[in-house]
Amino acid sequence: MKQFVLISAMLLMTVASFGRKHVSESAIVVADTIYYAADQTSVKNADQASYYRLLLTQNKGKAQESVFTDYYMDGTLKAEGGYTFVDLSNDKNTVLNGDVTTYYVNGKEKLHGKYQNGKRHGYFTLQMRDGSVAVIAYQNGDSKYNYFIVTNKDGKQEKRPITEIRSLLQ
Repeated sequence: MKQFVLISAMLLMTVASFGRKHVSESAIVVADTIYYAADQTSVKNADQASYYRLLLTQNKGKAQESVFTDYYMDGTLKAEGGYTFVDLSNDKNTVLNGDVTTYYVNGKEKLHGKYQNGKRHGYFTLQMRDGSVAVIAYQNGDSKYNYFIVTNKDGKQEKRPITEIRSLLQ
């Protein structure tokens, strides 16, 4: 039964990812560009940076959200989503909140899921480089199960130990 629910959720998340909304084009920039090195520490200018970030707000009133967009230095989207705190000196301390999507250098989606107070929560989908899709269930920042499910390009599904996920997320 658990496997059926997980597989159903995975299929639903895959379908839902196509209808996902991005950070609004009408969002308003609220801070100067922040430059980060590959180790996620702040650097002073673009010459030293591996990526850069824009902090924005979108919507108005009670629906207002703090959002960010990160870009590789060539201008390709690296990540986007919500946050509650951004550490200007060390991005490892940034607290994500809400939907967050990361992208490969080629611009294709890599990982999508929700954060609650800086911790992964719910189902995350990982679009793997070989075309397969992994679904990982998180609860309060930790994997809910000791495995995750991968759907290969041919439609076959397999369970993999959760210990493999770190290497796939890099």
